Amino acid sequence: MSSTDKEAFLAVYKEIEAEILGDIQNLPALSDNVKKQLIDYYSVCLPYTVPGGKMTRGLTVVKGVEVLKQRALTDKEFKDAAILGWQVEWLQAFFLVADDIMDASITRRGNPCWYKCPNVTQDNAINDALILENMIYQTLRRHFKKHPSYVQILELFIDTTFQTEVGQHIDTNGTPYAEGKRAPLDLTRFTLDRYQGCVRYKTCYYSFYVSCALALAYCGYDPDSEEGKALYKKAEDICMILGEYFQIQDDVLDAFAPPEVLGKIGTDIEDAKCSWLVCKALELVNDEQKKVLEEHYGKHDAEGVQKVKDLYKELELEELYHKYEEEQKKTCDELISKIEPENFQDLFKFLLGKIYKRQK
Repeated sequence: MSSTDKEAFLAVYKEIEAEILGDIQNLPALSDNVKKQLIDYYSVCLPYTVPGGKMTRGLTVVKGVEVLKQRALTDKEFKDAAILGWQVEWLQAFFLVADDIMDASITRRGNPCWYKCPNVTQDNAINDALILENMIYQTLRRHFKKHPSYVQILELFIDTTFQTEVGQHIDTNGTPYAEGKRAPLDLTRFTLDRYQGCVRYKTCYYSFYVSCALALAYCGYDPDSEEGKALYKKAEDICMILGEYFQIQDDVLDAFAPPEVLGKIGTDIEDAKCSWLVCKALELVNDEQKKVLEEHYGKHDAEGVQKVKDLYKELELEELYHKYEEEQKKTCDELISKIEPENFQDLFKFLLGKIYKRQK
């Protein structure tokens, strides 16, 4: 079994799901009827919210352990790495369920957002996001309590959750709130400096770094040793670049990719997000073009959204992005080639290969 074996990886998900449902079944002081209601509900919630994506974050942990071990994994090593990988996917599920509510999104992975499902509603979905996060720690305790890196693994999830939630706050407050509603649009807040800070915290750590760091932790690399410190630092440096590239891709796809390909309906313009596109547009617009943004950015109006997208096309932002993409690919290739030990390079080549020229 290896990081290319998605069926084996998915089989581990089914085991984790069964363990969690078993925890519910064993809850004390609940009637069988109440337990059945809980199990019936979460038997739908978990497969709806956790698997179903590309699973890159989870498979990266498995790939990382393979690369660091420099050999095929034993069955136990594969299962351990897969369990850790699935906890990153669980973290992603927790974030996405909450994020879709915050953004009033419609679809996710080609289906209605979890909170949009008729038998769920926003009230349940908020609680479900919290339960999804808690399940991570239930599973880590069950499988890694006696592992020498248990505390380090816990700290990685705690730190990554905090970092991502800081980024989410920056993202949600691109246009701040006042008296319970959005304040008037202030385009001066949409700067690349703010954007880069948001992306570092909202995307880079949980989408890239934590998977690499979990592989290092599982394999026994001490972040306080000289060798370990250097490896974690190299991983963080390259993951920050990959994460920014990935998020800029996301912003471009949100505006231009067909929803049926992307798997969701992009709402960055309506939600007045501090996206790469609006930041670059503000660097390039003349006074007349800027009026389009002032009048239509951040409004839930289909005609206005299209005018903003037309402005992006007029400014040739897609072409500018493609140029940026090739520059980032070259930068990443150069950085990866300098990583020691050389075998560790394969992990970042794997990640770059997953995102370069992606369409969804």
